[in-house]
Amino acid sequence: MNNLVLAPTTIPDADPLEYVEAAAAAGYRHVGLRLNRSPGLPFQPVVGDARLIAEMKRALSGAGITVLDIYSFYLQPDTDVAAFEAAIELGAEFGAKYLVTMGADTEWSRMRDNFVRICEIAAGCRLVCIVEPAVIRPLASLAQAERLLREAACANAAICVDPLNFSRAGDSASDLRPIDPKLLPYAQICDGIIGPDEPNPALLGRMGPNQRCLLGKGMVPLDDILDALPPGLPLSIELPPPSGSAIGAAQWAKLVLEDAQRYLGRYYAGKGRPELPLI
Repeated sequence: MNNLVLAPTTIPDADPLEYVEAAAAAGYRHVGLRLNRSPGLPFQPVVGDARLIAEMKRALSGAGITVLDIYSFYLQPDTDVAAFEAAIELGAEFGAKYLVTMGADTEWSRMRDNFVRICEIAAGCRLVCIVEPAVIRPLASLAQAERLLREAACANAAICVDPLNFSRAGDSASDLRPIDPKLLPYAQICDGIIGPDEPNPALLGRMGPNQRCLLGKGMVPLDDILDALPPGLPLSIELPPPSGSAIGAAQWAKLVLEDAQRYLGRYYAGKGRPELPLI
């Protein structure tokens, strides 16, 4: 059975309090919070806003919602890791377990060293640094994520698999099975389009943005990936609404939650296990 988590990218235009309230109205019990700016995505600062923080805490507590992870810490050429500290500390204050890092630096040694520094800050807050490979970034594949963890040698580091990025990178379910389950504490659940020229190792780090869709409507071998991941992982739902959609934040959050529940219900039924996903 899998806890289902709302990722902030699913309702990107919602302000932080609206986001929490939408998650509660949709029926989630677990969320991720965007506490650090991500390139190209809407962002309203939370750090330093005591009134907003208090309102978010009340809304989370009132709805019985826990925070799984915080977003997103990009390791770029000009990254000042010390600037992340306030957001990481606030994430710990919200009760998060993980922070998501994205490898966006073509100079490997600098990216690795910055990753070590962010792990050190996170360790002081008892958070785990999650590496999420993405085909539009220099750190694009599972093998690269494994290499980063191996070279950094930090005890509080792990990997989150985004099934669409994973498939577009040319990674396969068989690549997951040898990995220590401790390094895969949770994953995303998503579907989408794999281009006719993909996977193409020559394009890694330079591919176009993902085209996501409802589960089972795309080309991702999601069943195979779920089979290879450790059983019962929390699964984070990351699916923004279609461009130009007028659907409300809570309505969309509920739609994708129900879609994930239906998909996982069919998945477990196909395994002869009539388990229902948790929320």
